[in-house]
Amino acid sequence: MSEIGKPLPSAEYEELLALRRENAELKRERVGAEPGPPARPGATSHVLRWVASAILLVLTCVLTMAAVAAAYLRSEVLDTDRYVATVAPLSSDPVIQAEIADQVTEQITSRVDIEGLTRQALAAVTEATPRVAPYVTGLAPVIAEQATTLIHDTTARLVATEQFDDLWIQANRRAHQRLAALLTRENDGAVTIDQAGTVTLSVAPIIERVKSVLLEKGVGFARNIPAVNAEIVLFQAPALVRAQRAVSALNTAAEVLPWAALACAAGAVAAAPRSRRRRAVIYAGLAFSVAMALLAIGLAIGRGYLLNSIPPDAISPGAAQVLIDTLLVPLRTTVRMVFVLGLVIALAAFLSGPSGAARAVRRGFTNGADFVNGRISSGPAKRWQHWLARHRRILEAAVVAVAALILIFWSYPTAAVVVTLAASVVVIVIVIEVLSRQAVVEREAVVAGEGG
Repeated sequence: MSEIGKPLPSAEYEELLALRRENAELKRERVGAEPGPPARPGATSHVLRWVASAILLVLTCVLTMAAVAAAYLRSEVLDTDRYVATVAPLSSDPVIQAEIADQVTEQITSRVDIEGLTRQALAAVTEATPRVAPYVTGLAPVIAEQATTLIHDTTARLVATEQFDDLWIQANRRAHQRLAALLTRENDGAVTIDQAGTVTLSVAPIIERVKSVLLEKGVGFARNIPAVNAEIVLFQAPALVRAQRAVSALNTAAEVLPWAALACAAGAVAAAPRSRRRRAVIYAGLAFSVAMALLAIGLAIGRGYLLNSIPPDAISPGAAQVLIDTLLVPLRTTVRMVFVLGLVIALAAFLSGPSGAARAVRRGFTNGADFVNGRISSGPAKRWQHWLARHRRILEAAVVAVAALILIFWSYPTAAVVVTLAASVVVIVIVIEVLSRQAVVEREAVVAGEGG
């Protein structure tokens, strides 16, 4: 009897608290359930709730895939600044530089008869020596070939300079503005996409620059290079013709689909049995991750199909691969971010649950936080720490909600933005847990209850 009223050792406190939490979880799981045959209606309701939740989870998965794809397409197809930022690094890619050099050389040599001009020049020079003329004019093909090599080398050196970066951005900006105008039908019919869905890039500024460099080197025939709005084919996609008719729906879908996916996820959690809603949150997080895994598989298949559909005579396979992979970088980044976000949601819901592993993790974290805080502020918990311990879950949920809203309303969140937000949430949650001194507050509550 003398032992009554004395505080229990720390280890026994922890065991008692764990048993109380487990007992509370078991009671919550039994809410609404009755033993024997009368429980059949409740069991039926339980199954129907899971069926409704499963359907909403499938819709969450489908809508998440559609939302990510629609947001990417709208940003890259309709936002010129976003598109230019995506393709800007291509100006320093050796494969693209070689492709541009080949295409520009072909555009120039197809419009200027270098061999004919050379033959005429040599014939004029040898008018006074008719016997020598045939031998000299026979050199025209050789000189023309050397001139073609000179044009190619000049272009190759140009595309390797910083000046080409500006030309590349200007050309792509102009091409994308034309494409966006075509897809939104804002071009007043001045430009059209042919039935093959060919997308071209104007190289007129590059040709003008090559012409200037050749003239500076004293290459006389460069004066004959005409000022034309020459174009090279970037890629050929018949789907662009159909995309022109669907772009308006895409623009609307990109705004609606993310909210629809979140609404379905919330509905799946609400539809689940009350005692299993934490598990439904885990499934919702996994639904986001599964959606991104399926989208990644679809991207791999679609990329291969698109590369095989591009005619090799329009653009070299190597350049097409580099171009497609660069355009897909923002989408792949978003897929990875949403995939990880889904896993984080599922893991957080699991660790907050009643399983032995989750309790062990929480107990270890709580004890560790109290140990760290005890080094700074030992002794009994203060009044504000009691308040913080009672409301810490609400505060932590508010922190996560604010971070989620920031991520949703951020126009184009990068990987750095997501990592920074995630790290900030983790740090704030740790600070709340450390300051609340949860282990001390729970022990004091047990002592107070036994003393009463």
